[in-house]
This record gives sequence, structure tokens and C-alpha cells, in this order.
Amino acid sequence: MLLTALSSLAIFATAPLSKEVCATPCLHINVASDGTYSVTLPGPGNRTTPEIHANILDWAPMDLDGDGIEERVIIDDRESAFGSITAVFYDVSTDQPYIAFQCQAGSIETMHDDCQTWYDDLQAVSIADGLDRVQASTRADGALDWETQNLLIPNVTTQASMLLAIQSVSIARARLLLATGSDDAQAALEAALLFREQRALRFTFAD
Repeated sequence: MLLTALSSLAIFATAPLSKEVCATPCLHINVASDGTYSVTLPGPGNRTTPEIHANILDWAPMDLDGDGIEERVIIDDRESAFGSITAVFYDVSTDQPYIAFQCQAGSIETMHDDCQTWYDDLQAVSIADGLDRVQASTRADGALDWETQNLLIPNVTTQASMLLAIQSVSIARARLLLATGSDDAQAALEAALLFREQRALRFTFAD
């Protein structure tokens, strides 16, 4: 299992339906009796992320975006046409946790490579090309075939919205860095983190 190779990650049972993943900052996993889970970071604010209906299989740290700050990854049992598991990435760079990304993978063992590929494929050039194909396919009467309607449009639009959400966080972080201590800049970052979380929850599950 992936977890066994990560000695920096310690897990402590805190209650029959809760677990705590500690690799500073500690991520508290709340597991409800109906099988849903969410997470919090103990401390000021105590924000809880949206609930996800799935069973947890494993967890690990991973720096998906290459910024030097590892996201906490919870791997659950949601299957799709893209893989047998789903990995949910939690941004813990602020005092509160936010879902930053989620992807499907073939297995726990391939999660790292599979999810890195998902993330790296979010490129403006390729998405713009896809949007051009959508535009061309929807300008002529009768041209909207099954593939365009059910594959191209859902895939390109969810990819585009996810990329916009990721970029909005990067821009908000840069503005906060330039305006250290600004309440407006801090609020803008929190809004961008929330927007990215909302898009991440829809990413690859739009259809």
C-alpha cells in the first residue's frame, strides 16, 4: 500500500468514526455513520470541507502543483470510467482546509502518476483548442452529434472551469503577497479557494 511507504504520516484513532492524519498541519477526518467523510484542521476557524459519499481506502501527502507545499490526499472507493478509485487533494497551506483537486486513478499504487497526468493535462492551449471545436460544432444546425454533446462539451467545459479556478487561486496568492496584511486580499484568496473547491467537486463528474 502507498501509505506504508510514507513514514512521515502518522495516523491516530480519535473516535470510533473519526481518524486524524498528522503530518503537520494535522488533518482531522470526520467519518459519519452514513458513510460520508469530510475534513477539518484543528485550530482557529475550524472549517469543515463538503461531505463526500465514499469509503476511505488510504491517504498520503503529495505536492501536485509543485509549489513545495504538499496537499493531503484521501483515496476513496468511487469508481468511474477513468479508474477504480478517486483521490481527493486537500490544500492545507492556510489555516483552513480546502478541496483543491480530485481525480480518478487505476489503483492506489498508480494514483501518484495518474493524478499528476490529470493535473498536468490542464493546459490553456489544449483547452482553447477544445473550446474552438465546441464553438465550431454548435454554430451549424444539425451539427451537434452524440460525441460532441456527450463527450466533447462536458469534458472541455469542466476542464476549462477547473483551470480557471486553479489560476484564480494563483492570482489571489500573488496579490496577497504584494499586499501583506490586507483584509481585502485575504478575503479574495478565501473566495478563490472556495471557488476552486466547488469546481474540483464537479471536475470529471459533470456527466
